[in-house]
This record gives sequence, structure tokens and C-alpha cells, in this order.
Amino acid sequence: MDLGISEKILRYESFVNDVLKEDLKKVHTRYEELNNVGPSCDMLKTKMDLGCSFCIQANISDSSTIQVAVGSGHYVEFALEEALRFVNKRVNLLTLQIEKLKKDSAKTKAMIKIVLGGLQEQQSARSCALR
Repeated sequence: MDLGISEKILRYESFVNDVLKEDLKKVHTRYEELNNVGPSCDMLKTKMDLGCSFCIQANISDSSTIQVAVGSGHYVEFALEEALRFVNKRVNLLTLQIEKLKKDSAKTKAMIKIVLGGLQEQQSARSCALR
């Protein structure tokens, strides 16, 4: 019976370390990625990729339309007001994703505490049984 409890404790510890803590790292990484996305302070300056990750600073002479990265390497040309509406929707979507990641993080942390509490209880029960 003692071997069964030790085996269970090892499985729970492995679950916490291999699954829950890795999930928490992924949630925090994604949260940081989303949190670091923000509007530029100066809208007339930009960096332009010339290829092979070689960038130069560029000044926008005509800002009546701009190209907005919409994902997967695709860009769409918008009038400024359209671009602002698109960006606001995108910010709202990212905010919702951030909130979901915060909740996922809290759930994972709670699960880790529950499992560790169970492990601690099992270990104290085991040490009492050995006495």
C-alpha cells in the first residue's frame, strides 16, 4: 500500500511539473505577446523591411491611406478612419484574449495549488502511517 501512495505522489508531481507548469508558461508567454502590442507614438515615422530583416526608417509623406497588417503576412490598404475602426476592433479582440488568458492562468495556478495541497496531504498521511 505504501508503494501505491508513493507512485501516486510521483504521478501528481509529474503532472504539476510537466503539464500544469508548462501550460502556465504558455499562457504567460501569450499574455506578454498580446500585452506588448500597442499603438505607435509617432504616426508619421515607420520602419520598412527591405528584405532579409534589413530595415530602414521611413517617413510617410501621404498619410491619407495606410496599409495595415491583418495577419499571415497580408496587408490591407485603409483610409485613416477605416484603419482606426479596424485597429479599435483588433484592440478589443486582443483585450478579450488577454482577459481569457488571465482567467486561464488563474485556473492553472488554482489547479497547481490543489494538486500540491493533495500531495502534501498524502505525504503527511504517509509519514504518520510510518510512525
